[in-house]
Amino acid sequence: MSTRSLSQGANLPGHEEVLATEQGGEQVEGKSYLLFNDDSPEFQQKVDVIDAIVQAPDKNARREAIAEAAKALGKSTRTIKRMIERVQKDGVATLAVGRQDKGQFRISEQWFKFIVDTHKWGQTKGSRINHNQIHVQLISLASKGEDLRSKKYVEKFKQYPEVLEDLIEGKFPSHVTVYKVINFYIEQENRIVRHPGSPREGQIIQTTEGILEISHSNQIWQVDHTKLDILLIDDEDKEIIGRPYITLVMDSYSGCVVGFYLGYESAGSHEVALAFRHSILPKHYEPEYELQEKWDIFGVPEYLVTDRAKEFKSAHLKQISLQLGFQRRLRAFPSAGGLIETIFDKINKEVLSFFGGYTGSSVEERPKNAEKTACLTLDQLEKILVRYFVDHYNQHDYPKVKQLKRIERWKSMLLVEPEVFDERELDICLMKATYRNVEKYGSVNFGGLVYQGDSLVGYEGQKISLRYDQRNILTLLAYTRPSNAQPGEFIGVVKARDLEKERLSLGELNWIKKKLREKAKEVDNSSILNERLKIVEEVEEGRKSRRKRQRKAQEKHAHESNKSKVLEMFPENATLEETAITQENFPSAPTTSQNVVKSINKQDIPEANRTAKTRRPRVGVQDWNQFVKDNW
Repeated sequence: MSTRSLSQGANLPGHEEVLATEQGGEQVEGKSYLLFNDDSPEFQQKVDVIDAIVQAPDKNARREAIAEAAKALGKSTRTIKRMIERVQKDGVATLAVGRQDKGQFRISEQWFKFIVDTHKWGQTKGSRINHNQIHVQLISLASKGEDLRSKKYVEKFKQYPEVLEDLIEGKFPSHVTVYKVINFYIEQENRIVRHPGSPREGQIIQTTEGILEISHSNQIWQVDHTKLDILLIDDEDKEIIGRPYITLVMDSYSGCVVGFYLGYESAGSHEVALAFRHSILPKHYEPEYELQEKWDIFGVPEYLVTDRAKEFKSAHLKQISLQLGFQRRLRAFPSAGGLIETIFDKINKEVLSFFGGYTGSSVEERPKNAEKTACLTLDQLEKILVRYFVDHYNQHDYPKVKQLKRIERWKSMLLVEPEVFDERELDICLMKATYRNVEKYGSVNFGGLVYQGDSLVGYEGQKISLRYDQRNILTLLAYTRPSNAQPGEFIGVVKARDLEKERLSLGELNWIKKKLREKAKEVDNSSILNERLKIVEEVEEGRKSRRKRQRKAQEKHAHESNKSKVLEMFPENATLEETAITQENFPSAPTTSQNVVKSINKQDIPEANRTAKTRRPRVGVQDWNQFVKDNW
């Protein structure tokens, strides 16, 4: 039995807010303040008739006005009097309010939760139960009657005793009510509420080890990386190399960009270390960067906050934090990195979208001519980003604080003067390469390039370690090889030989070597290859000829050494002398005029065959039938 109303007038969670929204009311100290902005004819008609009643000069006129209002609105005089009372108590906005239960479901709170929980259960573990199936499930449960009290259903209705009793009696909401409840729940879950932003002061960052309250500059730095939405080209061949990665470091208190690293290598621990090194050191740029302001932000933070990627948990970053004395923290939630994620979006949309080769964030919606219009090199992009960070982003007003730039906010809340590090102290941030042997004239080989430096002359024949900046590998830092538990010591700087470029990244070098390998495959080497094949064919032909000669010689030798010396007993065309030899060896053979046998002395046998093994002599037979008859 399906009933539309299971609990009359029951309000459900969240429905009071819906009703208050319809009424436009706000509860303040138990009194309802209502305000309704509507100029519809229906609402204005109510206002006119109620106003005529209120403005009536006497009781008779008031009575007549009420009768006219009831006639005009199609209501009873009692309803009109109640409308007047509500207007005098709560205001004219009550004239726009219809039924008090409008927007509510006439079911109990337990039924509402039971239907919602059933819907949630049907959307987990890969299931996708629709609204109708939920209503069918209610019908199925109601058909069980008293069986619902068994242990099988105890846990299901533990929190819903009222639902259990209704189902036993055969009562349950209609399919329309089930649809409305589920749709209302889905609408509330999918409702998007914009975050107003963090307050100017008292901001916090939730980490896996607790909450950090942001209070001053260089207290908390955040670092993250992304792949930029632009294609870059080689500065010589103008061919597309690929999309670059950027690793960015930001100060949480001021929102300033502290440092960054740009390269083709996929973001890892060494890229993080290089960006961190750039952030710690004071930054000086040549006039070619055309900067209007100075990038005065540097120092070491108290905390470095990152997400939970493996590169932020590396042994390399642990060594850096131990040496420089800052603590590492991991974000508790992805939303805690909103500060740095926002600037990634700004870089793509406010800077890169102006240049050819911009790909956009969606692969499906990538411009068709992105590859054809690519025009920026890695060096050009770096200069563009430096100008954007220094002259634009850091110079912007800090959000929610008027007339206070980000850079000014950073300078105003420095508790201590930032420490200036020597570059050699930060070589730990540079990637360590494999060991290399020092060759003559103080040279070493690395990455297919030859490096040379006067500082290595005294280390010829010894192994050293190399550190380098992936952004520019034309210069390497040489250190002695650690031995006997002693750390390596700085030797000097070595530079690439036979290169005219002033700057070359590791990614560009790898791309150049790849292009050279591809070009080598495209070169017409047919004459060289044919000459190699000709040599192989001639060698193989000589080998075959030699094998053929050897085979003939072996056959000839075998024929001569295995030639038979045995005489046949009865050769077809045997002479009398040959037949005599056979008769001597076989005395039982018949002695005829045709088969006269003479003995042969050993002296008559050739000397070469005396030592040979005696073979059974062959017998020549003229008439085989006669031979069988005579010898049977």
